[in-house]
Amino acid sequence: MLGRRWSVPCGLSLPTTVAGRSNLPYRRTTGKLRLKAMVVHNPIAGEAAPVEDFSGAWHDFGRSPPDIPPLVKRLILEVKSLEVELGEKLVFGGPRGSLQGRAKAAEDHRHRAFYGYMPDREEKLQFYSARQVACRVLGCKGYLCKDCWLPLTDCMCAKVERVSLWSGVQLWLYMHPKDFLRKNNSGKLLWQVFGGESAHLCVCGIEEQEEAMWDALKQAGQGSVWYLYPEQGVSNTQVNELVLPKELAHTGVPRDKCKTSLNFILIDGTWSNSKMMVNRLQSRARGTWQDCMQSLSLSVDKHSVLHNLRPQPSLDRTCTAAAVVQLLRELDLREDLVGCQLEKAADALDEALQRLLEVLTTRRERKGRGLGKH
Repeated sequence: MLGRRWSVPCGLSLPTTVAGRSNLPYRRTTGKLRLKAMVVHNPIAGEAAPVEDFSGAWHDFGRSPPDIPPLVKRLILEVKSLEVELGEKLVFGGPRGSLQGRAKAAEDHRHRAFYGYMPDREEKLQFYSARQVACRVLGCKGYLCKDCWLPLTDCMCAKVERVSLWSGVQLWLYMHPKDFLRKNNSGKLLWQVFGGESAHLCVCGIEEQEEAMWDALKQAGQGSVWYLYPEQGVSNTQVNELVLPKELAHTGVPRDKCKTSLNFILIDGTWSNSKMMVNRLQSRARGTWQDCMQSLSLSVDKHSVLHNLRPQPSLDRTCTAAAVVQLLRELDLREDLVGCQLEKAADALDEALQRLLEVLTTRRERKGRGLGKH
């Protein structure tokens, strides 16, 4: 690694490569990465990289329990070790809080070299996702609001009204790692408005989050799980065609007494990345239920309010929050869901989407930027 061998007390180090050296220890276990060691130490200089507790940051940004995924934590420590190796503080900048300067080059060389040693596609995806999450958690800690993912100076949380979503609906935000902590991401509005009891974040490739999601989906059963994604040539189910379990007819009982729930997976990523995520879901569904997951389509008749900021090629391709607004409104039209106040929930989410548009527009005007991707 840049001319010096770094040892890890309880792991193995990869051999030197042209691009650089890597000391990321790993062992293969049925396509899953298991990293060891917690402290990075340079035996030559006798210095240890400062180790911080990022469990709180992971809980805030990742919307998950305090236990940070081992691979994410290991990669955070690997990046932090560059402060000792290079003798300078890490610098983050740009619209997504990316690592800058010599540390960026060193980190990129090291992890590209390690990535090249992985023969397994699943290992590569897990490593790629963990690296994206680790660097973003590092770069955005103390800079972005944990809830709205905007700079603290532009925090919009006070402008968002929190409402309760009927307990029979569970929303799963299946997010591509490159969209994690993205400022103009609309999916984050789900937990801002509905809270963590109804809206759940699952970053594609983060094993612990994916397993937690699938545990819940298996418990709900195949007949209560759908994903939203506009696909050509696929038999999509319309909302008014859904066959709902009888026990989900609105009874007003609290969530912990519901026997099951309707689980909707929102594919959150660019359209090129989303197809990979759908294929991943379907592969897991076939392995779990020996059948494909049900696809749900919406009757969208207008672009979302974020269209000017993030233009979409067609009406059926809308931002995540706008898709949920439409989903809730179509569900509210069903006679068997009368009284669930889904229209009220849709209105609250739509209002939050308007507030996000205002904040993003103000930021761009202040920075002298035009409309477009951010």
